[in-house]
Amino acid sequence: MKRVVIASRDGVVLAEPLPRDQDFLEVDADGAFQVDPDPRPMPFNPTLGKLVLLDARSGQLIGDVGWTGVPLGPSMACFAFNIGIDLLPAARGRGFGTTGQRLLAEHLFATTDVFRIEASTDVANIAEQKALRKAGFRVEGVIRGGQLRGGRRRDLVLFSLLRTDVEQPDGKRAVLASRDGVALAEARHGDREAVHTVSDGAFGLDEDDRVSPVAPPPVGRLAVTTADVDELLGMVSWHAVGYGPGVGCASWNIGIELVPAARGRGAGTTAQRLLAEHLFATTELDRVEAGTDADNIAEQRALEKAGFRRDGVVRGAQLMGGERRDMVLYGILRSDL
Repeated sequence: MKRVVIASRDGVVLAEPLPRDQDFLEVDADGAFQVDPDPRPMPFNPTLGKLVLLDARSGQLIGDVGWTGVPLGPSMACFAFNIGIDLLPAARGRGFGTTGQRLLAEHLFATTDVFRIEASTDVANIAEQKALRKAGFRVEGVIRGGQLRGGRRRDLVLFSLLRTDVEQPDGKRAVLASRDGVALAEARHGDREAVHTVSDGAFGLDEDDRVSPVAPPPVGRLAVTTADVDELLGMVSWHAVGYGPGVGCASWNIGIELVPAARGRGAGTTAQRLLAEHLFATTELDRVEAGTDADNIAEQRALEKAGFRRDGVVRGAQLMGGERRDMVLYGILRSDL
């Protein structure tokens, strides 16, 4: 099975994990600074993600990195990612941890609109503290008694990296893909607000303050820009949906919001095709889908031009203007490309 590479720099590769990676890493792991097991269920369902690190020269696995969602308040504006790393003993002290964690932070900033990434480590783990500082993270303080290790409550040093620590005010966005005058580029803090400010609310859903019975999935986002990355045209997003218990039954559901001035120019077709190709290239899921209001003929045409096929109508799927609305569902499979 071919491994999907996310990013690489200074001899370190950040990549999608393969099925047997975890078994391989566990063989040589020494459990340094590993917390005590606790069978009690967590009082909330954190979002989880994991990627692996490889030595670019040898191609060998050297560890993995992961991230989890941390709610620092009641809204998504207060949402952060907490990252962690586990390197094999033979890979430590060679700068892999610094590069791996910086690559992960840049990847999360580029594919989501989260503003804050944090990391914590045991007060005795001086090597990891040095690695985080070199990766650009700043020390914020000590979390007293934050973890249980060896039957004893341990203090943690808390670090953070903000989007504004990484972005240059006049710097160009990182571009993931481009075609026909349209680019998919890294999302930046404030992009969603900028698009919403000029939006005419066409086909916007009703607000609903009730708590959903389904936990919201983690959402990825990218900016849609002109090819020169000088003009923000809109945003695309994606989240996972499931039609069964395994990864083989999962799909990506994508969405798009363009500013009114960008509509009718083919930008929606190009952006959604680029996003589907990006998701197929960087993940193992074999289906990408999109739903749109039954009356949104322009979006239906854009999806069809992008290669999506009409799957059917989901009756009464959304609430808009106080009325239950039907949604047309489209899908594109890896085999379609």
